[in-house]
Amino acid sequence: MKDIHIAAQASPVVAALRGPRVAAAPLALAFVDLLVLETVVQCGVAGRYLLNVWVPIGIGSEIYFGAMIAVAFILVGYWMAGLYPGYGLTGVERLRLRTIVTALGFGGLILFDYIAQKGQWSRGILLIAASGALVAIPVADALTRRVLARYKLWGMRVAVFGAPNHRGEVVARLNGRPDIGWIPVYEADKPVAVDGVSVAVLATPSFDTGDVALLDHLPYHAVILVLSGTTGLQNLWVSARDVGACLGLEMRRNLLVGLNMVFKRGVDLVLALLFGLFAAPIVGLFALLVKILSPGPSFFLQRREGRGGQPFLIIKLRTMRVDADARLAEFLERSPEAADQWRQGMKLRDDPRIIPGLGHFMRRFSIDELPQLLNVLLGDMSLVGPRPLPAYHIAALDPASCRLRRLVRPGLTGLWQVSGRSSSSLDEQQTLDSYYVRNWSIWLDFHILARSVVIVLMGRDAW
Repeated sequence: MKDIHIAAQASPVVAALRGPRVAAAPLALAFVDLLVLETVVQCGVAGRYLLNVWVPIGIGSEIYFGAMIAVAFILVGYWMAGLYPGYGLTGVERLRLRTIVTALGFGGLILFDYIAQKGQWSRGILLIAASGALVAIPVADALTRRVLARYKLWGMRVAVFGAPNHRGEVVARLNGRPDIGWIPVYEADKPVAVDGVSVAVLATPSFDTGDVALLDHLPYHAVILVLSGTTGLQNLWVSARDVGACLGLEMRRNLLVGLNMVFKRGVDLVLALLFGLFAAPIVGLFALLVKILSPGPSFFLQRREGRGGQPFLIIKLRTMRVDADARLAEFLERSPEAADQWRQGMKLRDDPRIIPGLGHFMRRFSIDELPQLLNVLLGDMSLVGPRPLPAYHIAALDPASCRLRRLVRPGLTGLWQVSGRSSSSLDEQQTLDSYYVRNWSIWLDFHILARSVVIVLMGRDAW
């Protein structure tokens, strides 16, 4: 049995995170949420009064002071859901919890008004406010946490124990995910009480009886997280189960539930129609520009692999010259460095095939992908999923990765598009696409869509 050290003094990092700073994150998050909720109610009142010309509202705005007070109780729901501060929650989990609590909160207010107040509040105003809150609350949450992290006000102190090689990997993973909010401030081979630290992380290559004994000798920490070296398994939607004094992990494979796929398809149709209304004039404009600036057709059509390995015809605005294949072969032959970059990710930072100026602009902001909304409507693609890759790209993938990809429709955007876009290596692309299939949920789709909008508008990592 491993020896137990007695105590360790807090490091300077621990000291910096102690005291009033501990309460700063939950208070700041709650304050920003309150501001956003009150603002969307005011916007709802303003929006409803703008419609007064067509549908008279018939009551004064002063009655909505009660609604503004009632909306504040939604903060209680956020607190009960563990969102203040929400350390340890992934972005997908935060989005799911905030959406559910916000929808239930405004739904409860509408029901309360209908039953107890006989409709004193305008349901239109509350619906406008709810729609605004569903968008604004997650955005405000992400921005607030980013500001808090910049000023060292976001995060919970954790101590990491285990063998040096495994411990180092865990520390690197935690430091690479500052959004989760677990900050390693102490590490050691054996468990030790660390001043001011209540969370322990046990880094182990495989959870065995020795690690069970080690857990019994971690009396200093209120929360213990066990991180094994096992990768490639499902991460989200996993629950612990007690099975005859044995620890069981229940993994819910959402992709195998038919109703989930029906719901995903319904979301695809609704959002693709809405996005398509805005995208149509943009596609028309750039199709004309391609025709003017580059000889050849405005659109590029190519067979790609879809769900179940079935081929379909993908539609894109043409960003490459008509002799793209010949240019690529010649460029790779004379540039070994470019050939190596191509093998790593099937992408080139300085691609000779792309139409100068216009082609780079369309790729930077993903304008060339907009016609694929038609593929979504036709059922060939989904809004979110593994990207539909050319045959030469598919041939470079591992067979196991290909099998997972074929379980779902390819997507207009995907997890590796929001985790590096063109800069992702081939291994990273396969890892992220496999993660998406194993951990799919509609909340993961919404999370990826929201991040896609931000990344596309910023024009980041697109070649």
